[in-house]
Amino acid sequence: MHAERFGGLERYTNAANAVLARDFNLLGVRKQLEPKMDWLHGPVEWTHVLSRFGYWGDLGRAYWGTGDRAYAADFVFMLKDWVEANPVPDTVSNLRGEDGSVWRTLETGIRGQSWFDQLEFFMDAPEFDAEAKFILTRSLVEHANYLMAHTTRYRPGNWQVCESAGLATIGIMLPEFKAAADWRRTGLDMLYQHIERDVEPDGFHGELTPGYHRWVMLQFLQTARLCELNGVPLEDFRARHEQMFEVFLKLRRPNGTYPPVGDAGRGETGISEVMALGALLYDRPDFRYFADTKCQESWVWLFGPDVCGRIGGGVELPPEFTSVLLPDSQYAVMRSGWGAQDKYLFFDCAPWRGGHSHQDRLQVSVFAGRDLIVDAGQISYDQPLSRNLRLSAQHSVVIVDEGEQLQGDPKLLSWHTDAQADFASGLVETNELKHQRSVLFVKPNYWVVVDHVSGPAKHEVTRLFQFAPGKVNADRHSASTTFPNGMNIRVQSVDNARLELRRGMVGGPFNDVVENSVAAFVSRGKLPMTLCTVLLPFERAQELPEVKPLKPLTPGEARLELVFPNGQRDEIAIAAEPVAMSLDGQKTTAQALCLRNGPVATTVIKVAGGIQKTN
Repeated sequence: MHAERFGGLERYTNAANAVLARDFNLLGVRKQLEPKMDWLHGPVEWTHVLSRFGYWGDLGRAYWGTGDRAYAADFVFMLKDWVEANPVPDTVSNLRGEDGSVWRTLETGIRGQSWFDQLEFFMDAPEFDAEAKFILTRSLVEHANYLMAHTTRYRPGNWQVCESAGLATIGIMLPEFKAAADWRRTGLDMLYQHIERDVEPDGFHGELTPGYHRWVMLQFLQTARLCELNGVPLEDFRARHEQMFEVFLKLRRPNGTYPPVGDAGRGETGISEVMALGALLYDRPDFRYFADTKCQESWVWLFGPDVCGRIGGGVELPPEFTSVLLPDSQYAVMRSGWGAQDKYLFFDCAPWRGGHSHQDRLQVSVFAGRDLIVDAGQISYDQPLSRNLRLSAQHSVVIVDEGEQLQGDPKLLSWHTDAQADFASGLVETNELKHQRSVLFVKPNYWVVVDHVSGPAKHEVTRLFQFAPGKVNADRHSASTTFPNGMNIRVQSVDNARLELRRGMVGGPFNDVVENSVAAFVSRGKLPMTLCTVLLPFERAQELPEVKPLKPLTPGEARLELVFPNGQRDEIAIAAEPVAMSLDGQKTTAQALCLRNGPVATTVIKVAGGIQKTN
């Protein structure tokens, strides 16, 4: 079955041969090591990943596929060498740096899980003899005791999830040890605390980055599956775990990826496999609608060889919603539909959640046929520029007097969605300054972004919009991408800001950075300021509208008009809070009002303000 569906285990020989040759490519950095390796080789993250031993899986699969005992012999050699060269520390330490230890608790937890997977490949190999099995078992006991010394209280974050999963795994897999029950109980209790306390009610893991969310979600799944297979009772966390899968459904971009918010990598990881796992576990038609129907090898190891027969079939239905708010995480997604060519905007109103958060408060990113307005993403932490990608300069945010944006957790003020429009508004404030950003999606065409900045004295206020890498043209008030085929975007200021076309950086494909263009709209003067920008995705430039400012009727109101070549005329007013508004005789109290007249739509769109109940 493996050969028929996955090409057989022999295909791992190239990767395994690279391990035999000590030719390692980790985190995008390739290094040639000596046969007897320097386990504290450096740099920091590269060293730690080396001691996660993911490459032992390549050796094991190559051994299974070929029977070549050289792979088993090298596994045993590295095992003995690592254990001898890296005795367990007397005290728990997560000291970073080349003079640190390979016993960082994160890697200790990872090994506590992965070593059991990897040793199964070699269980019957002559090289993996009684002595080698004794060394590995003794080291796993040391791993468990080391983790127990560290697991004295709940600590939020993905590290303790991995530590606890490793501790529970050792306790499950080595039940003959007297301490195994304590290891198992402590690890599982901590995992249960994490899914109850560190996963938001809307399902998002507490660090609010999709990449780490996915990692933690799979840690819960793997540990629960191990308990099931070994008859270990486990408190039911299926409802919250199912919500974690829903997060990916709600974040899903038209190309099947998630937005690279925070330390989420480059966001290129597809979520179709995640949706397939969700469909297998929870039999959800909306998960199945976006699921990968091709059976994955990893599913066989997790669920058994019959899993491939369970992938196809079943009801497939698109989600009942389009645009959606994750109310606890405070991420809002505005989309025109679920098709590959639909338009999508991600609005980030999330709180700061520690070291994996970026200076991206109230940022927007846009996808329509391709990335247009982008998040910088992240690369390996070893790379010198990785910290630069966290800064405000690499995000589509507002900064005051240059430097970093206003610090403080955003407050979500408004959320509205219906068939005609979406609206979201969030606020960041310090002791003196306030920045409120409101986004109106006039479906299915364009977005209006209004920034209210208030406080004392004069300041320089800069709106940044990060373009996807590629050539950008600019005039006095707007900047546009120039991709030769498919979708582009024009970003246009509806005020007297000075446009500067700056250079930025986004995460590249090989843990490097790639230059991009940044539209910086600079306004200087006395606060308060009300600044307005229109984001116009387009396929043909001749279809773009003329955008004109209109005189505000109340202080702090942004008013504009868009006149399209086909005769469509849209008038829009947006305020910081619900006020009395009037457009062409239409009077109401609202936070946003849009009057559309023409061949595309003739309608009045009203957003009253406040937070609409969401799914």
